[in-house]
Order: sequence, then structure tokens, then C-alpha cells
Amino acid sequence: MVVIRDFTAEDKEAVLAMVDAFYHSPAVDHDIPLAHFADVYDEMCGGGSARVRGLAVQQDGKLVGFCALSFSYSTEAGGPVVLIEEAAILPECRGAGLGQALFAFIQNEYRGKAARLRLEVAPDNTRAMALYERMGFARLPYIQMISEAF
Repeated sequence: MVVIRDFTAEDKEAVLAMVDAFYHSPAVDHDIPLAHFADVYDEMCGGGSARVRGLAVQQDGKLVGFCALSFSYSTEAGGPVVLIEEAAILPECRGAGLGQALFAFIQNEYRGKAARLRLEVAPDNTRAMALYERMGFARLPYIQMISEAF
């Protein structure tokens, strides 16, 4: 049985281990310090806040995946935006419909509450892109740019 639920304090060690593995996988194309996720973990628990929320994916009572959401507003979209920051399922559990269950949960949870769901995906992560497209996501023709030196 698949359960999607909010992070709890008790999940922290297991979730951070999965996040660390995700940050060192081909799904991520640049270094991300684990401390960034760890620093906001407590705020993501129990339904999160107006800024962030963490979701745990359980299968038969075992934690097998996670998702981090953040929230913003887009004038382009005309309302609130849910950014799916990270989403991962343990490699040995992939292909069992858990990713689909996670995205269906997010779509149902934010239908009527958000104008847009948005995510990023590394260009080589074709398996994830195929899932996202099956779940109704479309590619944007933008190049994303960041500045962390301000």
C-alpha cells in the first residue's frame, strides 16, 4: 500500500540519507550542499509552512521516497505556484507507480489552490521527463539562470 504524507521529525535521518543520494546522482547536475536541505527540514515537517512542505512516500510502511515543495506567486501564471524542488524514489522501488502516485497526490492537493505546478529536471534525466510528461507537464523553452553572488 502506498501512502503519501507530510514529513515528521522521526523521518529526518532517513530522508536526509535519500536527499544525499539524490544530490550525488545523475539527476542533479551541480553540487548542492546537504546542509541546505537539512537547515529547512524542520520547517517542512507536519504540513510545512507558507514557504515549504516535505512529503514522504511510503510503501508497505517503509519510507521509499521524498518530495520537497516550495511556494511562490507568478504574474505569468496568474496566481500561486507550487515548485516541486526535489522528488525521488529509491532506485530499487522505481517502476512500481510510486512516482505517479506522488504526482497525482500533488496535483489533487493543489488543484484549485495553485495556478501552476513547476519543476526542474536535468536534461539527461529522460526517465523522469517521460514520467512528468505522462503526468501532464510540458517543457518550457526557457533557459533558467541564477545568481548566488549578490
